[in-house]
Amino acid sequence: MKKTKSSSVYYPPLSIIKAYLLVSGLLLNSFVWGGNTSNEVEFNLLQTLLEIKNDSLIVNEKEDSLQLEDPGSTAIPIAFGINRDNKGITYSIQRLDNPHGGLETNFVNLLTGKIAGLQVSRTASGTGGSPAVRIRGVNNFIGYTQPLYVVDGMPITNMEHSSGGVNSGDNDYGSSIDDINPWDIKSITVIKGLNATAFYGQRANNGVILITTKTGNNTDGFSVELNSSLSFEQVSLSPQFQNKYSTGYEGTNLYGNLKEIDGVLYETLNNWLIDSWGPPLDGRRIVVDPFVYPEDKNTRTLALLPQPANNVKNFYETGITNSNYVAITRNIRKTNARFSFGNSSNTGIVPNHKNEKQMINLRVHTQLFRKLSFDIKANYIHSEGNNRPALGIDSDNLVKVFSSMGRYVPLPWLQKYYGKTGESGKWPGIKYNPYYIINALKNNNNRDRFIGYGTISYDITNWLKLTGRYGSDSFKEKRKNTWPVGAKGTSNGKGEISNVALDVKEQNIDILMNINKKISKSFSCDISIGFNRLNQKMENEYFLSRFAESPYNGIFDTLRSNQSIYEQKTLSLYLAAQLGFKDYLFLDFLGRKEKGEDLKNNKSSFFSPSAGVSLILTDAFNINSNILNYWKLRASYTKSIIRKDLQHILLIPTAENKDIFIESWEMGSEVILLKNRLSFDITYYKSLPTNLATHISVNSNSGYSTFVKYDGKIENKGMEISLNLSPISSPKGFNWDINANYSHNYSKAVELAPDIESLVISSDVTPNRIEVRRGLPYGSIVGYAYRKNPDGQRIVNKNGSYERESKPTILGNINPDWIGGLNNTLSYKGFSLNFLIDFVQGGELSSTTKYQMTALGTAKFTEEGRRTQDTDDDGNQLPYVGVLPGVVEIKDTEGNVVGYAPNTNAVSGQDYWAQRAWNKIGEEFILDASYIMLREIMLSYNFQPSVLKKTPFRRLTINLFGRNLWYIKEQMEDLGISPESAPNTSAWAQGLEVFSLPPTRTFGASINVSF
Repeated sequence: MKKTKSSSVYYPPLSIIKAYLLVSGLLLNSFVWGGNTSNEVEFNLLQTLLEIKNDSLIVNEKEDSLQLEDPGSTAIPIAFGINRDNKGITYSIQRLDNPHGGLETNFVNLLTGKIAGLQVSRTASGTGGSPAVRIRGVNNFIGYTQPLYVVDGMPITNMEHSSGGVNSGDNDYGSSIDDINPWDIKSITVIKGLNATAFYGQRANNGVILITTKTGNNTDGFSVELNSSLSFEQVSLSPQFQNKYSTGYEGTNLYGNLKEIDGVLYETLNNWLIDSWGPPLDGRRIVVDPFVYPEDKNTRTLALLPQPANNVKNFYETGITNSNYVAITRNIRKTNARFSFGNSSNTGIVPNHKNEKQMINLRVHTQLFRKLSFDIKANYIHSEGNNRPALGIDSDNLVKVFSSMGRYVPLPWLQKYYGKTGESGKWPGIKYNPYYIINALKNNNNRDRFIGYGTISYDITNWLKLTGRYGSDSFKEKRKNTWPVGAKGTSNGKGEISNVALDVKEQNIDILMNINKKISKSFSCDISIGFNRLNQKMENEYFLSRFAESPYNGIFDTLRSNQSIYEQKTLSLYLAAQLGFKDYLFLDFLGRKEKGEDLKNNKSSFFSPSAGVSLILTDAFNINSNILNYWKLRASYTKSIIRKDLQHILLIPTAENKDIFIESWEMGSEVILLKNRLSFDITYYKSLPTNLATHISVNSNSGYSTFVKYDGKIENKGMEISLNLSPISSPKGFNWDINANYSHNYSKAVELAPDIESLVISSDVTPNRIEVRRGLPYGSIVGYAYRKNPDGQRIVNKNGSYERESKPTILGNINPDWIGGLNNTLSYKGFSLNFLIDFVQGGELSSTTKYQMTALGTAKFTEEGRRTQDTDDDGNQLPYVGVLPGVVEIKDTEGNVVGYAPNTNAVSGQDYWAQRAWNKIGEEFILDASYIMLREIMLSYNFQPSVLKKTPFRRLTINLFGRNLWYIKEQMEDLGISPESAPNTSAWAQGLEVFSLPPTRTFGASINVSF
């Protein structure tokens, strides 16, 4: 195996070689022999190359007689009013049909591990948070990296948690793409490259996810569909705490005062004491009990003993998600209509966290006359969230509270105290009462959204069609945070209320002319000429009020407000022309001209061209083989413009104004073998974003804060492989289908601004930071490494602690080496079992949770190197036992290092562990982000029509499912964190972990009924 840069990650070249040999052998057989060899020879070749049993690939006589559908004839919607047969698509796409709506409330999470080149991960906020989506790397240094979402041909707005969650606390209010009802989705198509920019403009630079919703087209008469699901979410990984040592330091003094109780002096525990390097929790140390009501102060004693090891895990609750959905379809003559209503309710693992959503959707299509048709859609969504968990390093983040909590702190007492007093209280060993956080610190958001359009189409001739559409996507959202008087993090504990009001509107006017004509016996053309007018407007109002005395007397001593307005108008004209030759050679020419104007009358204009070719070799060479059924080659080129940020604040006015553009090339091959029993798609791509903005800080005396140079350049290149295999296929018996995908992307920062070697894109909160460095892969994790001798052994200083290097160095990279997924479906008659495993191999992250738990001595691994007893039976202090693995320097009289000797110096627990954090040795907090996860299991039973014959049901399916079930392999060192939990959805954030909620697994059941 070939080893990659990450020590625990390996490429699987053997399997790729096998696949290559298989394809080469089959194609050679088809070309040389014309595909006329015997089935026995063909199957023996397949068996040898794949090393699988012969009986799993037998094609029986009935299957041989089946008439296969042309694999390239599938019509795929790629833009408003534009469909393409798979044969004529010149770039990489991948489609997921009929996703199960009950598995996730946000359909984006269903794509995890199923699409080559697409990585989906949850953010640190857990349930109801924004999923982070990345397709083929990044196209800028610090800007927006999420794909464009298009529903039934209309782009929609997706606001998400794209910043925050790091240095300051905030809440993830979810992504607005969550408003799409998963039960309404018919198919999801992912366009991975830049080719969609010709249809959707520069917003599609990060790829496009096309959602096609269900209609009433395929329903005869009247039909009702009911879907209901219920699932339970539980913590799957929780932090492993040390449960042996108290707060304090490895000495006999707890830094408290002596208080007399019943004639005996006992030591107190100071409220400021938080570091857990103190005496053993063995009951020998008796102190004044701090966990009493004020009137009982200094009246009780407390033996220092540990709390239950799983007390933090038990703090979290079982989350419950219930979703219900009904759809009614009616088809009368030339009119079909579909009305659906859905609602979902979700409680998270954090107490009092709840999300609710109601969705109404109406779709009507009518053929008024033979040539005139209407298509109308109206979709209304109301969603609300309460008490979403706080993120970042602020004091109200529960994970931060628990990661620093002394192991003797009784959580039941803190709950009882808050219930009686309504206050947080101050306690030794804990920074903030968690029950005060979840009950007194409140936040709420509610959103009302309308998505709708009206389309009219007129068939001028049988080859010429004119279509017009008006579409609107608008929502209003309100967010409110309340901190009572006395809450930490507010000015002088006075308490405060913040309100945010968002008003977002997007309007699209489209006119499209389609020409689809057979020019001659050999030539055909499919031409689309479109016009689009896009109006975007977003208003953001922010108010902050601080109380003078009480939140109930209506008196404020501070009022702050801020308002921002963003407005953009864009006019576009685009052309999509495809020329076909004998239905096996297709040439694509795409182009879009955009003119934009913002609120300040800043204008921009740019043109995005694209060209591609598709060749169906099996048709071109008339290959008629029992093995090779379909072989397609494709290639494309695209150039796109990235719209500049026209809202820069405090920029030096002489900043240059270059166009920011991306060039992209890709080529690929699709092969179908053995009558659809085996198929694969291989794509190689390369993109080059150029003239990217590099923000350079300048002296504030100039009156400006930042100078922008447009000289940055990133190179993305990679490979994607998707494979479908049916080792066992029987129309009336047992079937086994395998879907696998593999992708590798390499993002390299080719250029920055002149004289700039690195660009910091995140702060050193962990204490590492993430940078873009010239000539190196995007997303270098930079911090201080351990100082080592030539043999790689860590150097210990004279005080017995590790030393660090004098300058920061690159400690890792945030990007994985490769990602993949393996999905198996086993079916027998009405039963079906599906399980999905997804892989992320390589890449690193910097963990703030480990940083804090190492500094404070709360992690399980900090038990190493500490005394089991601090004193003997006579009260004499015992010697330290922790000797750090490593070497000490041997120096001559002049101070020159002449050799190294094993370290033998025993040190205290805080010197053994905490000094690594206190000295900010960032290498200690780098974790391998590789993982293998059992992502999904679903067992279904679909009742046979013969069973339902005497019932009112047309279809009845029962499903049992599990999601995010088990990290088969992960490298998170028992910290109770997930390698997927970034603080926000920005590309650089995948390299940070900042007090993220523990990962969860979900179990549930659903029922699908139609009649």
